[in-house]
Amino acid sequence: MSHLLKNFYIFTGKGGVGKTTAALLFAQYLHEQKNDVLYVSLSQQKLGEASAQKPAQNALSVPQLFLELEDCAQGYIQKKLGSKTIAQWVVKSAYFRALVNMLPGFGYLISMGKMLEIIHESQDKKILILDAPASGHALTMLEATKNFREIFQSGLVFEDTNKMIKKLYDPNHTCVRIISLPTELSLQEAIELKESIQTLAPIPCKVFLNQLLSIWAEKIQDLPAAILEKVKLEESVRQQFSGHIDGSFPLVLEHKLEDQFQSLKPFMEQLI
Repeated sequence: MSHLLKNFYIFTGKGGVGKTTAALLFAQYLHEQKNDVLYVSLSQQKLGEASAQKPAQNALSVPQLFLELEDCAQGYIQKKLGSKTIAQWVVKSAYFRALVNMLPGFGYLISMGKMLEIIHESQDKKILILDAPASGHALTMLEATKNFREIFQSGLVFEDTNKMIKKLYDPNHTCVRIISLPTELSLQEAIELKESIQTLAPIPCKVFLNQLLSIWAEKIQDLPAAILEKVKLEESVRQQFSGHIDGSFPLVLEHKLEDQFQSLKPFMEQLI
C-alpha cells in the first residue's frame, strides 16, 4: 500500500457532501497504518476578515493543523527578508492586505506554499490531507500557482511559484478526491470539477459517492417504501454515471467521529 500513497491529498466537493468528515477519517486511517500524516484545514483566504472557525476537538488521534492565512504570509515574508519585525509590519500594512485581497487566489497561493513547504521539510515523508474549500474555490486554489507565475514574470514570487508547480502538479505527489452525494446534480458538478482540474494539470482525480443507503439496503429486508424509493434513485444515478464513479461510502448513523470511523474503516483504502 505504501508505494501507492501520495504526499498531498486534496479533498473537495459541493458544500454539505461530507468532504470534511471523509478527509478526517482518511487521515485517521493512514495514521493508524503508521504513516506520518497531518490533517490540514484553512482559515478564510482574505486578510483582515474574521477567521474561519477552528475545527472542534475530537477523539481522533491523527495530528491536525489549522492554517491561518496571516501566519502563513508572515512566515513567508520573514523567510525572504530575514526579519520577524519587518514581516509583521508588512503583513499588517494596508497595501499588503489590499494586494492579497484584490488578487483572486493570492491567499490560496500563500497557504499552498506553506503546505508544500511542510512536505518538503519532511523530505517527502509526511502526508498532508487537506480539507479544501468547496468545488469552485478548490479549482481557484489549484489554478492560483499557474496564474501567478504568469503575472509575475520574474523575481522571487515567480521562482517560488515555479517550484510549487513542479510539486503541486506532479501526479506522483498530489491527487484530488472529490466527494459527492448520490444525486444527479451533485455528481454532475463533481464530474465537471474533475474535468476542469485535469484540463489544468495531470493531477489524478477520483470521484466518490457518499452517504449511500443502497450499500446497507442489500442486507436489510422489509424496508419502508420511502427508503426503497431512495435506494432506486441512488442505483439509477450510479448506473447513469458508472464510468465516472471511483468508489462509494455508506450512510452512517453515528454522531461521533470515532464511531463513524469504525463503521467506515473498511471503506477507507479505496481513497488511496
